[in-house]
Amino acid sequence: MNRLSKSMIIVFLFLATAASLFIPPAVRSGNPYGPTEREREMAGLPINGGVRKKGLPAGLWGGQHISMEVTERRTTIEYDCAHATIDQRIVLDRRGRFDVSGTQVPEHGGPIRRDEQPAGYSVRFAGQVNGRRMNLSVRNTATKELIGTFTLVQGGEPRLMKCR
Repeated sequence: MNRLSKSMIIVFLFLATAASLFIPPAVRSGNPYGPTEREREMAGLPINGGVRKKGLPAGLWGGQHISMEVTERRTTIEYDCAHATIDQRIVLDRRGRFDVSGTQVPEHGGPIRRDEQPAGYSVRFAGQVNGRRMNLSVRNTATKELIGTFTLVQGGEPRLMKCR
């Protein structure tokens, strides 16, 4: 090999090595998307794009005409003449706000017939939590109609008047 060829090979190897320093470690290790959320959590690193999000505190939230039972995975809501479910964890943003979908089922007074199939519909629950107080609005997803607004208190006693 002549001297020029050897010099070109050395320069190429130098540039390739220098360029590899700018490749993120996750890509060099074979995972181009970086560590999974579980791997980040196990390592004690922030998740969700670097921002840890706080869940709505579990337990009973009560207010006038509403009762909300929050768990880590599901929330059930009871109104005077309806009930609803949110089949996911309610996550708050840094300002304590949330916006999640759920299903609401109207109720009626009197007995429920054996063959009665309650017709539920999709709703949006939007709210903001400030300390132990929550402001909540509920909208029908299809019609965008406001179903109601509520003020709830964590650990507060619900005040319901069930349909008769």
